[in-house]
Amino acid sequence: MKDIYNDNSYLSKNPTWQAEDASFKADKIIELLKRNKVDFKTVCEVGCGSGEILVQLESRMPYATAFFGFDISKDAINIARKKETDKIKFEVKNISNNNNEEHYDLMLVIDVIEHVENYFEFLEGIVHKGSYTVFHIPLDMYIWSLFREQMLIESKNRVGHIHNFTENFIINILKDCGFEIIDKIYTEPILKNAGSKQKFIHLLRKSLFRINKRFCTKTIGGYSIMVLTKNNP
Repeated sequence: MKDIYNDNSYLSKNPTWQAEDASFKADKIIELLKRNKVDFKTVCEVGCGSGEILVQLESRMPYATAFFGFDISKDAINIARKKETDKIKFEVKNISNNNNEEHYDLMLVIDVIEHVENYFEFLEGIVHKGSYTVFHIPLDMYIWSLFREQMLIESKNRVGHIHNFTENFIINILKDCGFEIIDKIYTEPILKNAGSKQKFIHLLRKSLFRINKRFCTKTIGGYSIMVLTKNNP
């Protein structure tokens, strides 16, 4: 497929590389780690994009000693490198297909799997490189999306989502690849420049979510899932 992450295609449509969502995602990562009392010193983000999530985490995790951000995109790393500190380093690198014996206490794979052509190979390539992993995965396959398939096509064209998952399906895939599920939480959609129609749908979505979370994610959708795993390659 066309390499949209290195030919300026993705950057032209997403000039911030979703940096504005980083604080929200960092909050959820910390919530999941704290409630499961995960101890770690080194953090690696696979597919770090703009690097803003690591920047947010460094300021809130003084106990962590080092943060490493890797991405296959030179466009993304050019943005991220401007944010390097003594603790945070960024590099153009695909750690899923190298044989280095690198190992990190905690890996972050935040909104990445849906972009990867062969996500089985990707997952099998990283499972042995971290003790724990936090995944964030959009649940793009739900009943409403089946009636409005153009939404999935627009998502592919705008943000590069070439795979669409349901909760049980992706959880099963993670287990098959050696990731033991410890905990998971849903994360709500972040509205940007929403019109009155989108705001109404979001209000309806939030109301239904309070009544039945799984039913909401499978019908109206819009939610993602954040999963904490222990890695057992």
